[in-house]
Amino acid sequence: MAARIGGIGKVLLRGVGLTRTDSSLSLALFLIAGLLACWPGSGAPAEGIADGQDLGDSAGAAEVMVDRIVYLNAGGDLFTIDPDGENLVNLTGGGQVQRGPQGRVMAQPLGFNRFYFWPTWSPDGTKLAASRVETSGPRPVVTVEILDPFAGVARTIYQNEMPSVVAQDAPHYLYWSPDNRYLAFLASTPQAFALLVADTENSGPPPVVQTGAPLYFHWGTGGEKLLLHTGNDLKLAGNPFSESSISASPASLADVGQGFRVPALSPDGTRMAYISTDGESPAGDRSALFIAETGRVDTARSILEVGELAALAWSPEGRGLAVVDRQSPDSRVYDRLRTVATDGSNVRSVAEEDVVGFFWSPSGDKIAWVALEPEQRSFQWKVAEANGSGAGDLFTYQPSSGSLIMLTFFDQYAYSHSPWSPDGTRLVVSGTQTESFARRNGETPKGDRVYILDAAGEIPPRELAEGNLAFWSWN
Repeated sequence: MAARIGGIGKVLLRGVGLTRTDSSLSLALFLIAGLLACWPGSGAPAEGIADGQDLGDSAGAAEVMVDRIVYLNAGGDLFTIDPDGENLVNLTGGGQVQRGPQGRVMAQPLGFNRFYFWPTWSPDGTKLAASRVETSGPRPVVTVEILDPFAGVARTIYQNEMPSVVAQDAPHYLYWSPDNRYLAFLASTPQAFALLVADTENSGPPPVVQTGAPLYFHWGTGGEKLLLHTGNDLKLAGNPFSESSISASPASLADVGQGFRVPALSPDGTRMAYISTDGESPAGDRSALFIAETGRVDTARSILEVGELAALAWSPEGRGLAVVDRQSPDSRVYDRLRTVATDGSNVRSVAEEDVVGFFWSPSGDKIAWVALEPEQRSFQWKVAEANGSGAGDLFTYQPSSGSLIMLTFFDQYAYSHSPWSPDGTRLVVSGTQTESFARRNGETPKGDRVYILDAAGEIPPRELAEGNLAFWSWN
């Protein structure tokens, strides 16, 4: 995932000012159509760790945030909140002591020139990671921060030498390892677009695992290996801090082209899924979904033919995959969503429409997706059972600019940022409600809002807070 700083898809870093672009349907269509193909990265550093405040050994660090939502407001500050709207805690930007779900939390020192981006929960709920841009000096300072959601303090684990971003409003892409200790992230460096891994329990510069663009990856179970898709190559790399037998230097497995973005490791880590040209097709040039033993493309078998552009995700329980593809070259987005068992059987059609992105529920029994509604000039959240039955409409809206980035790269963000509640009964989304929704529920609010959606569609969407990006904890 990479983008130059330029055009519509950008964050404007001018002098000491940070300007955010507004979302609109035209911007949404531009991003979805344009960012489905990746651009080379822009220059920025990949070295050094900035000194920051230690997380310390407070008792709260051993506790776990359960069923909490983190969201970003229009001012660039981070908050955590219960899904019922209780226990609001300001983690950044405030100067006062506040009361949260675990007691008193001291917010970060008051700072009107600090902007946070893309908060992401560790799998166990004990830590948050986020990008930060500070504009108080002669030029913006871009860093990766680890935040303690209990004590309200943060530690810088990486600092860009020069201000640069990987996508609009996204200084980095952040993705925790399954064991909660390591943070993998993408950054633009002076040398190249790079994937780095930081050990969040120790100091020291994060080593570079891979460079190049486009670049996508998936953590394996236990955090010992990463499956990469960079350029045309499928690669397998080991965690540079792990004692795994897999080398930290990525080994090229196959030339798979760029008809998809993110490869997937099965939940148990023993198999890998990717898309490539099917040599056994009559013309030898059709794309297909393949499954192979991890690291062994010689064991690959084709389980589903797909269109020229596709995206995939393994179900959380590991029994099947969901795939979207584009059959028509004239389609603006994907035009169907299907599920398939790992042996190629039980192919089910979930949606036949303009699909922007999809997200498995935590247990894998349901799939939520976002459809593009061109006539209504809007986007619509929908949910169905994994077999395609019981499809229902949940919410029609205009996504916030951050939500558009997540939807555009949904197959990468789905692994690191969850819209689903841990029990799979609700979703959290950010944007503005459309006119049709407003007619049922009163006046349309000004600016982006965070909404809670009932996955069963039995309870109307509920406004939770003012914010433009929100994610549920994994537990």
